Amino acid sequence: MNIIEYIVASIQYHWSRVVYNCWTKPVNTIRFNRWEKPKVLSLTETLQYIVDHKSSICRYGDGEFNIALGVAIGFQHLKNDMSERMNQVLQSDEENIMIAIPSILGDLSMFSDFSEHWWREYRLQEFPKLKKLLKSDRTYFNSLCTRFTSDYKVDQANKLIPIYRQIWDNRDVYIVEGEQTRIGVGNDLLDNAANIYRILAPAKNAYDAYDRIISSVKAHAPERSLVIIALGPTATIMAYDLAKMGYQALDLGHFDIQYEYHIRGIHTKEPIPGKYVNEAAAAGQTVDDSAIKDCRYKASIVDVIKNR
Repeated sequence: MNIIEYIVASIQYHWSRVVYNCWTKPVNTIRFNRWEKPKVLSLTETLQYIVDHKSSICRYGDGEFNIALGVAIGFQHLKNDMSERMNQVLQSDEENIMIAIPSILGDLSMFSDFSEHWWREYRLQEFPKLKKLLKSDRTYFNSLCTRFTSDYKVDQANKLIPIYRQIWDNRDVYIVEGEQTRIGVGNDLLDNAANIYRILAPAKNAYDAYDRIISSVKAHAPERSLVIIALGPTATIMAYDLAKMGYQALDLGHFDIQYEYHIRGIHTKEPIPGKYVNEAAAAGQTVDDSAIKDCRYKASIVDVIKNR
């Protein structure tokens, strides 16, 4: 970029901010306040519903909303029918499949300062799109049930972890996760599960290997098994499809990392040794495998799927 292009780009950026702050933001604030918003259940209500009904859950956040609108995100390019499928799942209404969105449409005071500011700006900027995607007369579950430490002023883990543990208590757990995600490794999160089996999948662009991952689950996990998925936006769609096949499928990305933050007393998104943390910038995405000392981890891996 030469100096002229830089100056033009700078003028365009600053002008766009003037337009946003002087027109778009005030107008969207008025429209947002007038919008009859859908209800979003609490973190506790969401997890307790999973325990009581053995339901599956598909979670939406800003990344999943973007994909539903046809916009790629950092670790998942748009592939084939992904946008269409993301919309299909969001609009679905199946008795045993919970559709969850972030609880950002009302009071934000419980969030950390960073999260409160981020969500406040997000909902105003994206309000017209959210209004198209969401149904005002629907009650959604809370997708932030997996972000219980770093996103809140007060750590919610002590309230939620006992409920989480009821989900897999004395059950076999089949985990479908990114290659270096390592849910429950190095901590006691899953210690009350009967057995743990892992299918490792690509940390980026997992949707490219979607059919092969589904085939692996069907080959290794008996029907009606508990399947925990941590594969970014791919998990949202996969949880829906596996639930339709008879599994209890839980899209629970981030919950192990949030538990790590809890037990370490961390309230910001930081790298965790031996685990891939996509939200901790480059440091969280450079993983030292030698940090993992748990010999049970390798023994739990039943399949490894890579992008071709």
